[in-house]
Amino acid sequence: MKKSSLIVCSFLIMSSILNAQEKWSLNRCIEHARENNIDIQRGYNALANADLAQWQSKLAFLPTANINGGYYWNFGLTIDPITNTRQPGSRQTLSTTASGNWTLLSGGRNIYQLQQSRLNSVAALYQLEEVKNNTFLNIASAYLQIIVNLQLESVAQGQLNTSLKSLERTQILFENGAISKDNYLQSVAQTKGDEGNLTSAVNAVLLSKLQLFQILQLETDFESFDIEVPEVNLNQLSLNDYGRDDLKNQAVQNQPAVRAAEANLESAQYGIKLANSARYPNLFFLAQLNSNYVQGLPYFTDFVELTTYTLVEDPLTGNIEQIPQVINVPDPNSQIKYTVGNQLSDNWNQFIGFGFQVPLFNGGATHAAVQRAKIQENNASLDKKASELAVRQTIERALVDAKNSLALFNAANASAQASELALNNAQLNFDEGVISAFDLGLSKNQYLAAKSQEIQTKFDYLFKVKVLEFYLFNQISL
Repeated sequence: MKKSSLIVCSFLIMSSILNAQEKWSLNRCIEHARENNIDIQRGYNALANADLAQWQSKLAFLPTANINGGYYWNFGLTIDPITNTRQPGSRQTLSTTASGNWTLLSGGRNIYQLQQSRLNSVAALYQLEEVKNNTFLNIASAYLQIIVNLQLESVAQGQLNTSLKSLERTQILFENGAISKDNYLQSVAQTKGDEGNLTSAVNAVLLSKLQLFQILQLETDFESFDIEVPEVNLNQLSLNDYGRDDLKNQAVQNQPAVRAAEANLESAQYGIKLANSARYPNLFFLAQLNSNYVQGLPYFTDFVELTTYTLVEDPLTGNIEQIPQVINVPDPNSQIKYTVGNQLSDNWNQFIGFGFQVPLFNGGATHAAVQRAKIQENNASLDKKASELAVRQTIERALVDAKNSLALFNAANASAQASELALNNAQLNFDEGVISAFDLGLSKNQYLAAKSQEIQTKFDYLFKVKVLEFYLFNQISL
């Protein structure tokens, strides 16, 4: 007796401590998962990657620009990049180039890449929504399981309280010799069994809370975790019109998995166009700016005039004549160091132009790429059909499950009511000494089983309806 009372007190104390903690509602659980769930965060990263690819596809329409160059040490017979003549000995040279390239025509490749990247971003967005939906459904299922286990714990606690009261009366009757020892021991055994049932129910509550705690990926103390138990009114639930074909068709088309499959199919169709673009000529605009430096080149600031004479024979007289020619030559006294900056400034050369490329044969690479793109498009089409079929079957199965759960709940509810009446009658008979404690225990066990079945079918029906509403209306609440 003392031990049983101690167990009851300990459960009451534990319940009061948990109630004092901040409790989690279903909406709070969902919002927490929306911000912190690892799978959802990965979905956001996938969406960010898709958006980045789309941004890069937009920049592909702009020209490219590059600067390159190098500083070199040359030994032996080399070609002077300035004079383009062979020069013996070692020298150091510097070359710089700035170039630009702008693709003007490429068979529509950049346009198809942009359209494909946009559709990939759309697909990533819907895939993220699908991850969210699956996570929220798991949370709702775990949340409802806690409520079921709490209800079962309440039933087990009530049975234990009844057994304790019966045990007190049985003990008094046994001590006064009104009943046999067998009846007393059966009452003790029934009480111990109810204590075991309560312990199992408490453990089930803790395990179901732990499951939700882990789904939420919380880092707080588990001992302080508890949920709000909302009022559940099954009378507000209705399956009317949930089986309409137009409602199911609209729900199928609105599901993120189907929308993602549609976006992937359109992306694959642009993939075929993108692969085909390699068959067409490319036209591009080119521009380039170059300069060079050679170590050791002389540089003169002044020039002097030098007259040279060319000997020419007069064809008429045969006389040799000297024809003068004035040329400017560097003044040796004005030679200074030819710096890198001066050489690069003096040696600039530029060109602009248009280039084109006509693909003729590339080992069948383009043809193979087109065929692979067509296969991928066919797979995407099959994925879309599979997604639509899977969602439609899920909705149809959820509707059938909800109807079956309602029928099971009605049967379990009637069974629980009948078992409760039988238990009350058995309790009266036991109090009057008509039946034994063993018979009373059988009635209690039957009632406990019927009540447990009623609770489980009740919340199973609730969950099936909420799942159906989630697929039909894309929302979940209790």
